[in-house]
Amino acid sequence: MVLRVVPSVMYSTVQAAIDDSSSGDSLKILAGTFDGFEVTVGKDNLKIFGCGIGRTIIAGASAQGSNDGVVVNANRTILQGFTVQGFSNIGIFVPSNNNVMKQIESTLNSDEGILIIGENNLISNCKTSFNNSGIEINDENNCVISCVSTQNDFFGYSFQDVQCKLLFSLAKNNRSIGLDLDDDFNTIFQNKFLGNGCGIKIDDENNNVIGNIVCNNIDSGILLDNNADFNVVDSNIVKNNGNDVSGGSGIFVDSSTENNPVRFNKLRNNTPFDIEIEGLVTDNIYNGNKCENSNFPGICT
Repeated sequence: MVLRVVPSVMYSTVQAAIDDSSSGDSLKILAGTFDGFEVTVGKDNLKIFGCGIGRTIIAGASAQGSNDGVVVNANRTILQGFTVQGFSNIGIFVPSNNNVMKQIESTLNSDEGILIIGENNLISNCKTSFNNSGIEINDENNCVISCVSTQNDFFGYSFQDVQCKLLFSLAKNNRSIGLDLDDDFNTIFQNKFLGNGCGIKIDDENNNVIGNIVCNNIDSGILLDNNADFNVVDSNIVKNNGNDVSGGSGIFVDSSTENNPVRFNKLRNNTPFDIEIEGLVTDNIYNGNKCENSNFPGICT
């Protein structure tokens, strides 16, 4: 295993150091601004470390063969400690498996800040901001923990596949949706969704949305939409969501949904209702919610 330093006499670019590396090697990128790079197929187990967010900056020319900033085509790569910014497509694109991204910032990119289409990846302590969208997950068994996604044009986070986790993270001031949850069996636990268009939008089944703080979103705090069945919405704090023009409510339950336990949530000052039910009250389960008003009697305690 070899440590390669960029820039150095041997390597003026990150790509040159990667091309000369073997599986298990490490790269140290010093402070400065560098072109994008691709971790190519067969270069598994590389460790690529910068000097920290805002100190090591990946900008300028895109990764080879793409318009993205960083492309990870190898498995078990570790990326840590740098900023990726200003690319005409995706900031960080990961179509591979079992990778770790830690203390990475992806900002000012024209598409997603981070796009994952591989399995079993970990994104920890990362930040996405001022992208079209923040972090999008399009494969199973990925985990996002202790991340921040702010001021993106569309969503902060989007889960489009199963058995993923969003834990202890923040979605704030994203223009459309804090979290777009569009597949099954995901866990959303102890996050904050503040000041987005919609806080959490649930479009599929068997998800657990538990212990989150959902406040000051322009539209619904939590939206159960589009045949979203068998989801558990439990022990969330939902305040100051919705508006007088388009409505929204704290928790809005679409008429197409069934068998969702909505229980033990604490709701206050949502407009027009803390809990708004579009369909039949008997289609879902409401138990132990502490709130001020609903459009059906007996929902609030």
